[in-house]
Amino acid sequence: MNDNECNGPSKCGWVESERMLAKTFESWRAEFREILENHRRDIQSRLEAIERRLEAKSDKESVEIIVRGINDELARHAEEISSLKSEVKTKVSGDTLWKTVALVIALGGVISGVVSSIISYFGR
Repeated sequence: MNDNECNGPSKCGWVESERMLAKTFESWRAEFREILENHRRDIQSRLEAIERRLEAKSDKESVEIIVRGINDELARHAEEISSLKSEVKTKVSGDTLWKTVALVIALGGVISGVVSSIISYFGR
């Protein structure tokens, strides 16, 4: 036989090289698994961050819609209050006018009563 030829796996050291290759492949496999697991965790954390941002954004949009609705209601109420205020002011102006007229008539009656009393006192 030739020196380059082997007569079986144990005679050429195949068993030891197979073990070494198996250990190498196993360590590579573990490294690849760890790399893939790290990538999976990184992707998962990014997805969770995106979901939180979307939830915060949708909450913000909901709050903005609610605030906009409240502002619209407040504006409508302010218009109603202004309308009522002008109506009350008009009514109060009218009521004040009539109260002033009644007060003038009452004062005129009192004054005419006092004047008539004075005239009747001096006329006796």
